[in-house]
Amino acid sequence: MSRYKLRCLGTEDRIEDEYTVRYHDTALLRTEYEARTLIPRDLPGLWRWTDWLPVSAPGEQVAGSVCYRSEALGERLGLSNLWISFQGFWPEKGGYCPTTTFKDMEAVTTLRRLRDHDVPGLICASAGNTARAFAHFGGLDDYPILLVVAEKHIGRIWVPEGHPTDSVTLIGIAGGDYNDAIEVTGRILESGGWRREGGVHNVARRDGIGSLILTAAEAIGALPKHYFQGVGGGPGPIGVHEMALRAIDAGFATGPVPQLHLSQNDTFCPVHDAWNERSRTLTALGGTMHPRVYSDYLVNRAPAWSVTGGLFDVLTESGGETYAVSYAEAAAADSLIREVEGVDPMSPAAVALASLQQAVASGRVDADDCILLNISGGGQERYRTEVETKAIVPLAIADKEEAVCLGRSIVSGM
Repeated sequence: MSRYKLRCLGTEDRIEDEYTVRYHDTALLRTEYEARTLIPRDLPGLWRWTDWLPVSAPGEQVAGSVCYRSEALGERLGLSNLWISFQGFWPEKGGYCPTTTFKDMEAVTTLRRLRDHDVPGLICASAGNTARAFAHFGGLDDYPILLVVAEKHIGRIWVPEGHPTDSVTLIGIAGGDYNDAIEVTGRILESGGWRREGGVHNVARRDGIGSLILTAAEAIGALPKHYFQGVGGGPGPIGVHEMALRAIDAGFATGPVPQLHLSQNDTFCPVHDAWNERSRTLTALGGTMHPRVYSDYLVNRAPAWSVTGGLFDVLTESGGETYAVSYAEAAAADSLIREVEGVDPMSPAAVALASLQQAVASGRVDADDCILLNISGGGQERYRTEVETKAIVPLAIADKEEAVCLGRSIVSGM
C-alpha cells in the first residue's frame, strides 16, 4: 500500500502517484501522507522527515537544512528572536548542501521519487542552481538527466573534480535566459518514458524544501510567526506553507501557520506587483530580456501565482506580505551577512534579508516576534576554494529550435 496519495486542490480527487506532476490545468496536487503523526527518524539531513516525503524509503543521497538562533544579526536589526534556516556549505554549523543551495533538498527527494516510479530519465530547465544540484546527485546516482540552461548560466553547472557525470547531458541556449530554457524543455517530448522534472508541480520538490520548517520548528520549539524568503517560481514558500499545515494538523507544532514574507528584485517583481493589487492575475510580461537585477535566480516569468494552492493562495492563507528590493539594498544585506554571520550568501538570501530590514523599518514585524530568515544558499565561495571543481561541458550551445531537436533525440534514444 502506498504511503501517501496526491490530492488535487481543484477537484479534491485523491489519486495514486505515478510521478504525476499535473492532474488539473489550474490546480496543484498536494501530498497527503498515511502517517498522521510525525516521529523524526534518526537519519541524516531531510531523511529525518521521511514519513512526510513522497518516497518509498530514504534515498542514498543526503542534503538538509540547519536552523540556529542568530543573536548577533538579531541585535543588528533590533530583533530579539531571530532564527536562520541555512541551506548551503557550512560544516561548522552542520550545513552540508554540497552544491551550496536549497536545491539539493529538492533534488535528492525528486531522484528518489523518480526511482520509485521507474522513470528512465529526467528533463530539467534551470537558471543554474537546480541544474547543478541534479547534476551532482544524478551523477552520483548514475541517473540519466538532460539539463537545459541559458548560455550565460553554463558556468554555474559544476561538480567536484573527479565527480561522476557520465549520466548527465547539458545543453546551452545561445543568447537566452532562464525562461528560454523553460520553453525549450516544455517542447521536448517526453519520449521513451523520460519525464520533465515538474517545477512547482513536483510534490517531491515542494515537500523536500518544505521540510526546512520541520527542522526549524524542532530547533525553535514552535513554528515561527514570520518566514522570509526570496521568491522566483514559488516551490519553496508553497512547500513551507504546506508542511506547516501538516505539522499543525498532526500536533507536531501549534498554529497559526507562519506569515510568508516573499521578496523580489525591484526591477522585476511580478509577484510583488500582483500582490499589491490583490490580483489573482499577473501582469503580462513579454520578451526574453529583463532589467538589471541583483538576483537573476528570482527572475521567473511564469511563477505559480494564480494556480489553486499557489503563491496567491498561500500568501492569503498566511496573511503574508511581499517586498521589492533594490540592488543597493540587496548588496548591503549581502555585506551584512558576510560580516555578522561569517558566510558568503547566494543572492536570493541577500534579497530576503533586505526585505526583513524593510519589514523592521515599516513596523510589519515587532522586535520580539519569532522570525525565521531563510538563507537559501551560501558558502559557495568557500566551497570552491576548499574543493577543486570542474565545469560540466555542454553537448552543444544552440538556438532554441536546435536545442529542442537535440533534446528530443536524446530522450528518444536516437
